[in-house]
Amino acid sequence: MFYTEDLLMLRRTALLPLIFLLSLMAPYLYAAQKPYSTGKFLDIQQKTRDKVDLYLVNTPVTTAVPYFEISIEFGNTDYVAEYTPRHSAEQLPEAWRSGESVKGRVDKHHVYLQRPDGSELTFIITKRTVADKETIKEKPQQ
Repeated sequence: MFYTEDLLMLRRTALLPLIFLLSLMAPYLYAAQKPYSTGKFLDIQQKTRDKVDLYLVNTPVTTAVPYFEISIEFGNTDYVAEYTPRHSAEQLPEAWRSGESVKGRVDKHHVYLQRPDGSELTFIITKRTVADKETIKEKPQQ
């Protein structure tokens, strides 16, 4: 009788942490990526911003850090997003030009654009603008 009570207690103590860990992982098991949709580039610009490296006698010594700013349209929403390359010589794919279409998906704070080779490039959304249906009707057809 003593032997079965110990086994029962051992099962409970081993089973409770396992159930707890599985309950924490459950939301991640059901998470799925949003499907890709087709968007259109409105504008692509390469810009720089100054980064302070150090101060010499209360004078900042800065370095120009390049970044890309894109305007892209998905459905009736226009997004302005930024991408900071890993090094200054990195460029966006040649196929990405203003007016061209691209496959991508939008999260709350990021735009994921599919490169021509199939990999993704992550942009951080800085601004989003929803176009009114009346504004869309008034746009001249080109």
